[in-house]
Amino acid sequence: MKKFNNEDAFTGLEAAIVLIAFVVVAAVFSYVVLGAGFFTTQKSQEVVHSGVTQAASNIVIKGEVYGIKNETVDAIDYIRFDIGLAAGGVPVDVNRTTMTFSTTAKLPYNLDHDSTLDSTDTTEADYTQMTAGTWIILAQSPGTSGDKTLQSAETFTIMVMPKEPLDTREKFLIEVKPEVGAALGIDRTVPSSVTTTTLLY
Repeated sequence: MKKFNNEDAFTGLEAAIVLIAFVVVAAVFSYVVLGAGFFTTQKSQEVVHSGVTQAASNIVIKGEVYGIKNETVDAIDYIRFDIGLAAGGVPVDVNRTTMTFSTTAKLPYNLDHDSTLDSTDTTEADYTQMTAGTWIILAQSPGTSGDKTLQSAETFTIMVMPKEPLDTREKFLIEVKPEVGAALGIDRTVPSSVTTTTLLY
């Protein structure tokens, strides 16, 4: 009858223990690697989403830009335009929006010559009481929300009064800068003749 060697059995048990240890270590290592991969992927998605949000403009022009004529001379005193949300845009708090204004009188457009327009609480009824270098929300459509947050399907009519009246053939640039997202540039020219309400192209 053949006798088994105790050392052979012990060596097999050692090999099994080492094999199990390798499997456990490999499983833990793969879990750590997968976890790090998922974390990196999530962070990458957040960075891409944040970049797209910052680069994309939420605000767009709705319709045309108009100039309101000075009562005494052929110049534009007020600029009126409508803004709304772009497709898929997030709501914008217009109260936290800033606007800058520059003209061809100081071309090329230079940040040193930009003037920041101030927001006022003047209402539609007395917009003629605006002071130079300010802007207001003239009207809201449909106007049911009651706040100054631009929502989907809403349109805000903005009235801007430059610091000086705009002469004929004068170019200007208005930059609407929301709290989040890219700025909206409105680049227009006053035509050679102006009427009470003039289309600016």
